[in-house]
Amino acid sequence: MNKVFLTGATGFTGHHACKYYINKGYEVYGAVRSHHRLINGVQSEFCDLMSTESLKEALEKVHPRFILHLAAQNHSGLSWEEPLSTINTNVIGTLNLLEAVKSVVPRAAILITGSVIEYDPCDSLHPNHPYGLSKYIQTLLSRSWSTFYDLDIRIAKTSNLIGPGHSNGICSLVAQKCLQYRKGETEGFQFHNILDRRDFLDVRDAVRAYDSILQKGRKNETYIVASGETHTLLEVAKELKRLSQSDLPLTTQQFQHMPQVQYVIDKLKNLDWNQTIPLKQSLKDIVEYYEQG
Repeated sequence: MNKVFLTGATGFTGHHACKYYINKGYEVYGAVRSHHRLINGVQSEFCDLMSTESLKEALEKVHPRFILHLAAQNHSGLSWEEPLSTINTNVIGTLNLLEAVKSVVPRAAILITGSVIEYDPCDSLHPNHPYGLSKYIQTLLSRSWSTFYDLDIRIAKTSNLIGPGHSNGICSLVAQKCLQYRKGETEGFQFHNILDRRDFLDVRDAVRAYDSILQKGRKNETYIVASGETHTLLEVAKELKRLSQSDLPLTTQQFQHMPQVQYVIDKLKNLDWNQTIPLKQSLKDIVEYYEQG
């Protein structure tokens, strides 16, 4: 039976990835730092991404065929407040994992999940945030380790993932505020720039994409995991208000039109992947998740 080892198994994407691989009949192992209960069928492996030896011990027990590295500090705003923690988690944690893989399971297929908003200093002299820089370094080092040590590493640069489940993403935050306003528990929601455009992809489609990359992707190749379409935060907020039947007041610090950015996902589609869950369905599922919560 195929074995898959997931870091970040307790997170938003990790939860959906665990369910996906359980349903596929895999032996699923989730890396955890404490006695956090995972979904039925997932076996916990206690280890610390800040310790190569701890990771080696976990991989020695499991000997996985596939490794999905989801653990990260994914909040760009928090990265301004905690830049060292962000770099440690996203960069040092990844290097520790790769060193453990090199020693224990060098033939395993590894997927590193990066971000479409990483900051590449070769392309721009204006860094966006410490998070973006940390994801660029993570990607650079992963590609380098793949070449240096002949590791089977693939990289996914992912857009904004949304869908049912606990998340700190903008769609989940606005959905919660809509429901709270309906109950008289909040006054409104303020955006930095309500006309900011983002590419949103359902987390369940993203997990399928990750599996396609692990199964059919090429070593040391980078794949964009996105919908290929962008929407303004205003569009998304209006739909969430409609779905939740809420009159949540929306304010914004800026009202600036942003250029259309379209991510090219041809390489991912060549792996027989297609988006199956449209944006409106994802938003509906988010509202229903919090209404039932």
